[in-house]
Amino acid sequence: MSFREKSAWISMLSMSGIYGFYFWSVIHAAPQAHGFHFGGLLGTIIALVVLQTASTVAVAIFKPREAKAPRDERDKLIELRAMRVAYSGLATGIALACFFGAFNPPILFGTNALLFILVTAEIMRSACQIIQYRRGA
Repeated sequence: MSFREKSAWISMLSMSGIYGFYFWSVIHAAPQAHGFHFGGLLGTIIALVVLQTASTVAVAIFKPREAKAPRDERDKLIELRAMRVAYSGLATGIALACFFGAFNPPILFGTNALLFILVTAEIMRSACQIIQYRRGA
């Protein structure tokens, strides 16, 4: 498994786990909460940065030559294809959010919906990269 594939795994798993916990806590706290969960979001972002940085550094320590290698044409093509898929998902999600925004949802719902769409697009990007690395694209 290449360093870039490992990085995609780190990104996908950490974002799925940490943001999954965040959205789960927001959904279950919504009936009694009347404000924005800024502390929860800030903690989520800090946890994500720490986990991804520590994991990537750990992987780079064990394979320093692979981590320092420049991206080749295959890596660039895989990244380009993954970004195209993620952008399509992001654009579709934003269009749906704009449509449902016309129904005047609460600001907390709208904000978290947009964050969910962004996180989902990033997870799609990482998953697409992993699939392409596994296929040998």
